[in-house]
Amino acid sequence: MTYAYKLMDSPVGRLKLVANGERLAAILWENDKPNRVRLGELVEANDRAVLIETERQLQEYFAGTRHAFDLALDFQGTDFQKKVWHALLTIPFGQTRSYAEIAQQIGNVNAVRAVGAANGRNPISIVAPCHRVIGASGELTGFAGGLANKMLLLSLEAGQTSLEAAGDTQAQSQAHAPAIGGVERKAPAKPARHAPSHGMQASLFGN
Repeated sequence: MTYAYKLMDSPVGRLKLVANGERLAAILWENDKPNRVRLGELVEANDRAVLIETERQLQEYFAGTRHAFDLALDFQGTDFQKKVWHALLTIPFGQTRSYAEIAQQIGNVNAVRAVGAANGRNPISIVAPCHRVIGASGELTGFAGGLANKMLLLSLEAGQTSLEAAGDTQAQSQAHAPAIGGVERKAPAKPARHAPSHGMQASLFGN
């Protein structure tokens, strides 16, 4: 099977948008591990309608003007992985879920580790928002796009005007982290490893 792809520059690095026919099959990170998402042969096709539309909607998301995506998706994986990935699509903008909550949602409360593994292999990053899944304690666990990008995406959804603004703030000064909920905080030496707990979401994510 041959897949079409289009490269897109974004505030979180160069993304590779991949289509199977007229459905979006993957959004891959610039430094993605080669075998994280298994695809067939890739051929560049900058004129593929679904890829052009995906880029347009992603640009709106990064600009802070889009909270939901409207794209035809083509998930390729096991039945269990597809259940997890479809569960990701139900997490509203600005909210987070734990791995245990996803396991409960798909009807397998003992599959927390398997949910984590499937989340890590989510092929359609950002659109299927695996960045909204965090550890039970609020920890920002591993993310294919890197923890710094996970933090930026969550910051955007917490009320940043745009992801470009968040990135500029972070790049211009290490003295302050991106504003969250309208409050600037001093940046840690390394990317923050904690997202808001469910008790904090009311103030940070407007739940």
